[in-house]
Amino acid sequence: MKRILITFLLLLPVLTTFAQFDFTFITTQWDSSYYDRYFTKWSVRAYSVSKDQNFSLINRISNERIDYKPNSRAAVGLGVTYGNYSLDVGVAISNKKDDPNNATKTFDFMSGLYTAQHIFDFSFQWYAGFFSEYRPPNGDTVDSHFRSDIRTFNTGINYNYNFNYGRYSFNAPFIGTQVQKKSAGAPLAGLFFFYYDLRSNTTIIPVSADSAFNKEARMEEANLFTSGFLAGYAYTLVLPAHFSITASLIPGISFNTGDVKTEKYYEIGHPLTVSPKLVSRNSIGYAGKKFYSLISYIYDGNFVNLGHKNQFNYNLSKVKFLVGYRIE
Repeated sequence: MKRILITFLLLLPVLTTFAQFDFTFITTQWDSSYYDRYFTKWSVRAYSVSKDQNFSLINRISNERIDYKPNSRAAVGLGVTYGNYSLDVGVAISNKKDDPNNATKTFDFMSGLYTAQHIFDFSFQWYAGFFSEYRPPNGDTVDSHFRSDIRTFNTGINYNYNFNYGRYSFNAPFIGTQVQKKSAGAPLAGLFFFYYDLRSNTTIIPVSADSAFNKEARMEEANLFTSGFLAGYAYTLVLPAHFSITASLIPGISFNTGDVKTEKYYEIGHPLTVSPKLVSRNSIGYAGKKFYSLISYIYDGNFVNLGHKNQFNYNLSKVKFLVGYRIE
């Protein structure tokens, strides 16, 4: 509790600063020559989506690492939008790896709320079953094993403020209900809060990698609280024939607290550690009068310093492709 309070006090000046900005979610002032906010009220669409949550354990001295990757499934479905709101319903299809006997069990909710000024990304994820992959130094082969006992739970929120909301729409490249007419960019800044929980029946380190890591890395459980600041830039390039390309890069600084269980529990940092974070949202889209389509990629990378020369990276990502039809 003491360490969480210290983290909150570090974030308090930034929270106070954001309190001075316009937090009205429904904004009536925007430059209609740059984007059309209410192109049509209704649309229907078909989509496919692939989500992923993977993690890595890294020895910061030797740079040796073990990667843990799920064998999760993609999904396809149908959706409907009204104004700035969308609802998609889908069903899971094939596993990423053609290995149905070693499938990852998941509950994966990743969503976003993109109003004029305010950009939110939410995650609530539970995964059970990962492939551990370790390449020995100077080795030609990867030692890979499926660990059904490794379970992870992650929940959190990224928030960014769009400083150019009058001319730049985040909805247009990622939801598709608005239309960016002219090229524009926007400075972004915000906060994030995440909780990550990992559990396994035995140490997550395979026997082949045991000598590459110290005793503090031989974890069976980890409870990580991360929070901090984000600041970056997004830009949409409007191309001929109603096409566009959007790219963004939003680095951040993370303050980490929590504990890890090996033979016994130990705390991360005294009282916390500091590490980088990176968020990127990108898309390619087509915005016709009736039909629209986009493919988007969202990445959220967290590079947590565990102390004791160990680093724990966990990454969230989502790739989505959709085709929609606007209804007058």
